[in-house]
Amino acid sequence: MAASLALITFGISGCSSDEAPEVEQPAPVDISALDIGSYATAPRTIGKQNIDRARLTEGQRLGNYLPTPFEVDSRFKYQSGMDSNSVYGFIERIYTVGDTFAEDAPGFVGGFYSWAQSHDDILIAETLSNAAMIFDSEASASAAADALARSQRAKKEGRVAVQIPGFADEHAFWQPDRQELFTFKAYKQLVVYTTIKDYAKIEVGTTDLGAMTSMATKNWSTIQPRVDKFDPTAVGKLTDVELDHDQLLGHSLARQGEESQKNPPGIYNQQGALHITTTPESDRKLFETAGVEWLGINATELYQTKDEKGAELLSDEHSALNKKLRSAGSPKGLPAAQCNELKVKDSLTMRFHCTVAYGRYVIEARSNQLIDAQQRISAQYAMLAAKAK
Repeated sequence: MAASLALITFGISGCSSDEAPEVEQPAPVDISALDIGSYATAPRTIGKQNIDRARLTEGQRLGNYLPTPFEVDSRFKYQSGMDSNSVYGFIERIYTVGDTFAEDAPGFVGGFYSWAQSHDDILIAETLSNAAMIFDSEASASAAADALARSQRAKKEGRVAVQIPGFADEHAFWQPDRQELFTFKAYKQLVVYTTIKDYAKIEVGTTDLGAMTSMATKNWSTIQPRVDKFDPTAVGKLTDVELDHDQLLGHSLARQGEESQKNPPGIYNQQGALHITTTPESDRKLFETAGVEWLGINATELYQTKDEKGAELLSDEHSALNKKLRSAGSPKGLPAAQCNELKVKDSLTMRFHCTVAYGRYVIEARSNQLIDAQQRISAQYAMLAAKAK
């Protein structure tokens, strides 16, 4: 890419002599001097989707309507975020649904998976997960709920059917020895598969079916009004649905190698982005205040906000240090980028994280290697500079 200059301006300019002194502007960023490693920085045009990509897009679009577990119950404030291998949009069977999914669910289009826990230590936490699946008709959804429930009940010994108001017979079952409750709910063209598990009660050997069934009812009562606003795309028109918005995904840094198998690249609105953050409690208000419009997921997380002020706020909040983080070096030639490092090794969390604002955009890059996180954020910055031309 030809050498270019990009300038980010902050603060106040053009002050008269009787006003406060002019804020010193940061030096322009020399894009040609950035270390981008082997990442490609040329923007891409996102064309017409093939049917599998279109099905995945439909599943990701559903995530823009679903409540997060935190919105179901404020105890569920610990999410896995981008660091986990959790799947969000999906078109193949998701591991929690079972090996016979293809046979049990003809007419399946795509789905979205969300998960959270009530404590940062899984051994004493309660967990809530929802796998919401779209089908080509209401009849297909109803039949799939029946078949999936039968298969899941037969999966392990000790699972017993339980009665929950609003759920059909055999669509809710409990495994007392593992303190797990499973439900399938068919609704219009959707099937929502919910798993509730209480690890603390497993440890102490107690049971509380009433609390779990109450949570299942609360979960569905929160989901239903949200998905009522979701209008499934007719199967024959799936490939006509636009994948990109404002060229955001086309200007997102592409992944390399096996990384593409993780949370699939895609684009989410403000609500969908809340499923992917690790801090839904604080980000719910932050995203609203910052005016988050879209989040593009690829080799980086690329937020588009309403304006530069919103981007600066989001970047500052997401780069703030805490007791688990320490500062790491900024990328070569990009001193505005803030990088941090986990103080304690965590196999489920990337060690390094870098953040920077560019105009109305915020870039976040993660990696277990500092140089890779720095190269990712630098390459994404260079790509946005190309977009700004």
